Amino acid sequence: MDELVKAHLDHRRSWQDFDYCYPVISRRSKGVSLGVNLNPDKVCNFDCVYCEVDRQTPARRADLDLEQLTQEMAALLDLTLSGELFATAPFNSASAGQRRLNDIAFSGDGEPTTLREFPAVVARMADLKRARGLDDVKLVLITDASRLRAPEIVEGLDILMANQGEIWAKLDAGTEAYYREINRSKVPFTRILDNLAATAERWPIVIQTLFLRWQGQGPSAGEVEAYIHCLQALRERGKLKGLQLYTVARPTPEPEARPLPAAELDLLAAQVSDALPGVPVEVFYGPA
Repeated sequence: MDELVKAHLDHRRSWQDFDYCYPVISRRSKGVSLGVNLNPDKVCNFDCVYCEVDRQTPARRADLDLEQLTQEMAALLDLTLSGELFATAPFNSASAGQRRLNDIAFSGDGEPTTLREFPAVVARMADLKRARGLDDVKLVLITDASRLRAPEIVEGLDILMANQGEIWAKLDAGTEAYYREINRSKVPFTRILDNLAATAERWPIVIQTLFLRWQGQGPSAGEVEAYIHCLQALRERGKLKGLQLYTVARPTPEPEARPLPAAELDLLAAQVSDALPGVPVEVFYGPA
């Protein structure tokens, strides 16, 4: 396998002996993304059928050490800026264009907004960025949208959005039934929709959607119609910055969770784009 392909496939949330921070080459970020794993305990309030996190292997640790996390990100920033990161496999296979530092992303082995210390972590990352003059480097929250209105999360989002922030929020369904089947969460679907709308009223948000074949079937026509209706309602209430549509790209714990063929993904993207004129729609066929 080509080394660059390996680099895109390898999004493990671990790097050397670090516990919280890790680098990846990301197609969605169009460069280097430095991840912050706020859930090393692998606990999540979603149980998506397509989740790639290995929850069978015991967690390395369950606590958050803010000082260690800060030191790890400082080291990764310095390695990336100096170019030393690209002397290490698989990053040594990155093209010149992919060696651009795009963002610090709050993502991990669970939902980052379940962490009460979320505002403090965001503030630390913003400080690190500012100290190095990295005003153009984004702070990205990748979230399942379950806790976007919690007071401490709103506090953290205020800091995030004041520091070149972006919110990338999951929406995989248009109906409660399909949401429960695919995302398998106890959080009501209506809360997800309300959280997305309330957040979009304050800040532009990007919606991330994974379409897949589940138990041999892609989403039904009715499900797609309901999903589009959710997006239209969201745009009426707030600012929809764009959509990222993708499919299964790595091994999943559920063998019935399979990739949606590219042709079907393209058709869905065309439907969504037609229904939401003016909203950018990006499609990712492989690892993002």
